[in-house]
Amino acid sequence: MLRERIRSVPMLVGVVLWIASLSLYLSTLAPTLTWGWDGKAVDGGELLAAANTLGIPHPPGYPTYTMLLKAFATLVPIGDFAYRGNLLSAILASSSVIAVYWVTLRFCRSLKPEAPAALATTGAALGSAIFATSPLFWSQAVVTEVYTLNALFAGALLVIAARLALPRQASLPPSIGRWLTLFGFLLGTGLGNHLTLLAVAVPLLIWLWSALGWRKLASPWMIAAFIVGISVYAYLPIRAAQDPPVNWGNAESLKGVAWMLTARPYQDYLFGVLPGTIPTRLVSWTELVFSQFNPLGLFFGLMAIGPLRSRAPNFFFPALGSIAVISVYTIFYNTVDFEVLMVPAFLFFSVWVGIGFFWIIATWVRDFADSLTVLWKSDLRIHTSHQVLVLGLLAFFLLPGMAVILNYGSQNLRNDRTAYEHAKGILDTTPDGSVLLSTDEKDVFSLWYMRHVEMPERDIAVIAVPLLQFNWYLNNIHQMYPDRIPAMNASGFPEALRRIVEHNDGGARVLFTFKSSAL
Repeated sequence: MLRERIRSVPMLVGVVLWIASLSLYLSTLAPTLTWGWDGKAVDGGELLAAANTLGIPHPPGYPTYTMLLKAFATLVPIGDFAYRGNLLSAILASSSVIAVYWVTLRFCRSLKPEAPAALATTGAALGSAIFATSPLFWSQAVVTEVYTLNALFAGALLVIAARLALPRQASLPPSIGRWLTLFGFLLGTGLGNHLTLLAVAVPLLIWLWSALGWRKLASPWMIAAFIVGISVYAYLPIRAAQDPPVNWGNAESLKGVAWMLTARPYQDYLFGVLPGTIPTRLVSWTELVFSQFNPLGLFFGLMAIGPLRSRAPNFFFPALGSIAVISVYTIFYNTVDFEVLMVPAFLFFSVWVGIGFFWIIATWVRDFADSLTVLWKSDLRIHTSHQVLVLGLLAFFLLPGMAVILNYGSQNLRNDRTAYEHAKGILDTTPDGSVLLSTDEKDVFSLWYMRHVEMPERDIAVIAVPLLQFNWYLNNIHQMYPDRIPAMNASGFPEALRRIVEHNDGGARVLFTFKSSAL
């Protein structure tokens, strides 16, 4: 039985998709530290430095990702530490593609079970291939970032929900409790990677509640598994108490944990877009959506609305709500890399694209069969196989094929060493025993990576000037470099810079990577 399943066409297609997507990502993978395409991976240096030292990156701390990256980089000693982080993203991304494939395949089979199995497989393969080659997701698959892991958690939760909630010929399997337990654990652990997973999980829970009822959904095993998963956040106070080099928020205290979990320094970014810039942001969001799917892909996705609304409304409306919530959150979140927050919404819509294509082709095959006489119906496969094959190949060429052709050059980072050389060049010209102050995220995070990962023997105090507004950071850097950073309380950047310069007058050299009138 297992051998037959492995050899089945859908299984083989899934394996081919995984290998193809991973090969695409590996061929464009950044070789070391990178800022990514269009600056979409600036946080990579900080995440790598935090993982290497088992520290705590920026809020909410990303404990799941930090520990996973540390474990992976330790077990897979290929290239430098940054390359291993990029490689982890490629593997997570290709695995997310397979999750999209299996979910789409199950939907196609459920929505129109009488359709030929090959059509369902083709639609599922198309939807997952579109997701794999969408420029935004592709850009995250070749750098060190948390978004491919977030996509994998979202895809895994969707796979479990589809297995339990979609109509099936037989009754629910006796292992329903195990699947709900796994759902709870993945949800808790996934929230330890990125809190926006809630925008996916809540609609799926609504779907499961409508299909299973609240008694089954409120399984004590599922709740217990969720608690076990979410307890990954215990990592924050445990590691914060040991004063790692990258240690945001002083999370060893209850106040520090709350500061981290509520992402206090980023709360002003939420709905922080000025009213006058909203039209521009809407245009940017629209261009982003079109660049991921192109008009043909959007057409296929919209064509899935009819069958989903009529045959799977308990999934369609929560999923639509999820896409809407993620879109509004993204549009009004005032950061330069706001686009990456759309990845879970694009995952949902990629499933719709595969369903829409399948529904169009399956409906055409049915109508064509109805138009045939009884004599000709016996040769239906002969009459339709060539047409379906041509349409399928055309769709693959126009959607994922064109995406690769048009975006390969911009997504190809295999020769990108700009961030690495930039940071290395700065530290190579900075003497030991000095203080190096930097204000730009590109500089700060890449210098943290170089200092704490590639050059741990160097005695250079790399200081992030924007963090000098927080007492926890002033305490941290004073404990790390008591001879160069004086004990002080937050009183503004100019005052903190003045105190540091005066403290080292006649002693350590104080260097800056920026110019400021405050100096």
